[in-house]
Amino acid sequence: MAEDDIASRMVEALQDAPSMQLYQMRALIDVLLDDPKREMAARMKLHLGQAVQFIDHRTGQVRHGKLIARHDKQATVLEEEVRRTWKIPYVAIDSLTTEPGVQAYEPPPEPAVQTANAAFKVGDKVTFDDAKGTALVGIVTRVNRRTATLQAMDGRNWRVGFELLRHVLDV
Repeated sequence: MAEDDIASRMVEALQDAPSMQLYQMRALIDVLLDDPKREMAARMKLHLGQAVQFIDHRTGQVRHGKLIARHDKQATVLEEEVRRTWKIPYVAIDSLTTEPGVQAYEPPPEPAVQTANAAFKVGDKVTFDDAKGTALVGIVTRVNRRTATLQAMDGRNWRVGFELLRHVLDV
């Protein structure tokens, strides 16, 4: 039986129910859906790249997509037909059988980590411009994750970002 047929039959059966009973049913359903065991069971059935179906909370319509991210309480699903992403609670998602030839989703690669600090080491002679634009020369005394600590030729210590440093070549 088609899911649209089931949904329309449920709506038809509940059409004449008193509002208070409908509200009571809604409260009971909300309690059942908020059960952490139910959420965990739904979450355990899902993996990245999996073809899924989910309920559009605005219309109650069943939609199809691919799971592209998992979060604490919800997942991100890409509806490929319209190239739209949805954040959906796990309990509103159901897995579909994977069609042959469909590749699993592979997230894009992480952005490259800047490795500018690898270009500098303790003892290197460098130059940089201070806040006034004056060029200063110093020796690297410490390499941190984002900055280098330098001792300038005038004796002052500086902490400077790697993007502002340039090597000095002794000729």
